[in-house]
Amino acid sequence: MIQSLRFLTLPSGVKRFLATESLYGLSIGMFTLILNLHLIEMGMTEKQIGLITSMGILVMGILAIPVSILAKKTGRKKLLVTGITSIAIGCSIFAFAEGFAFFFCAQFVVSMGLTLVETTEIQLLFHYSRSKREETQAYSFLFAVFTAFMGAGTLIGGFLPHWIELSERGYQNTLLATSILFLLLAFTRGSLLPTEQRRKTVAREDQDQRIEGPEPKTFVETKSKLTRDVKQKLLFFAVFALITGGAVSCLQPYLNLFIKFRFDFSNESVSMLLALNGLALFIGSVFSPALIDRFGVKKTFLYIYMVNIILCLLLFLNINSYIFSTLLLVRGGVFTMLTNLADSLSMSSFKDEERDLYAGMRAVFRSVGSALAAFLVGIILAGKNYTLPFILAGLLLLLGYAYFTYLIRPKFFETDQEFLVNTNDRITNEC
Repeated sequence: MIQSLRFLTLPSGVKRFLATESLYGLSIGMFTLILNLHLIEMGMTEKQIGLITSMGILVMGILAIPVSILAKKTGRKKLLVTGITSIAIGCSIFAFAEGFAFFFCAQFVVSMGLTLVETTEIQLLFHYSRSKREETQAYSFLFAVFTAFMGAGTLIGGFLPHWIELSERGYQNTLLATSILFLLLAFTRGSLLPTEQRRKTVAREDQDQRIEGPEPKTFVETKSKLTRDVKQKLLFFAVFALITGGAVSCLQPYLNLFIKFRFDFSNESVSMLLALNGLALFIGSVFSPALIDRFGVKKTFLYIYMVNIILCLLLFLNINSYIFSTLLLVRGGVFTMLTNLADSLSMSSFKDEERDLYAGMRAVFRSVGSALAAFLVGIILAGKNYTLPFILAGLLLLLGYAYFTYLIRPKFFETDQEFLVNTNDRITNEC
């Protein structure tokens, strides 16, 4: 009920963005389930799939900073719509392609589109928000909507091929249906999302929350060149993104293959389990902000890192399919809490004029970590080993926790008033 009331008070631009996110989650859910299975059906080996995946991640890293610079000139909304359209085109190329080279080309187009989306969507969502408190709330809702509908898309992707696949060309018709959904999303966001307008003053809510004190400065007054401290902060958070990206890509790009081949599950069983995993992601997204409200940054990250590491170690063990499925669902919910909080707090700690640059650097470093991990896991999968990646993910999570604890938190969280708990036991997200 409280979450619903908070949603109703958000600006119209945020609510429109969140409403259209349902289409994005649906499309991504179908695409991520079907793509690897389609490549397998079309004769690609696990090693070739690993090469295609890692190349796509590297492309995202290479394009991230140019895109972040371009966003300031052309506007985030235009790039967001262009990115979604590019993903739709890439899906169509995957549907009709034959051979490794054409799949490679299709992945390049999809990765280019994903770069445009991932380096603009959060900043655009935050732009529509009126205060940093609303930014945190909007991000939480965004992740919740995305994960819920991604689960639905995954479920649809498992059953749809039985109804529309009439040829022996893998999952061609399902990929084409996914492409149509992406095109519908591009049209909807292009027509419904408000045009960007440069905000000249800090949010009204932030002004109301401070009865006493100096009047807030305008963005023009506070805008300055990147200082040495800002550059150092960008680098610290970018390296953190590299480690987190590696941990994500040890498992996420191949999750359907782990499930299908480790226990010889059918496509329907895979889609149902991944749909439940999407529900777990949704639950984790909804409750993420409440954890920091309750425990603060230090304890929250300790708890979710340790639980994630333990779950990865358990999933590595030789366990039966029912225990594996249960642990996988729990891991999904807890892991999305980790990535959700890390991304939200990191982005919100930067000023609006610094966010495009941070998004670019984050994408570059995350792509490097993700590409290396995806390539390595592809080699591991080529040897038919479906358990070792879980150990690798656990070790990277342990490294990420050590980095966060000894380098990130002491410098940017314990002394940063934006993320300390106030006397009302709520996150203060004010500048």
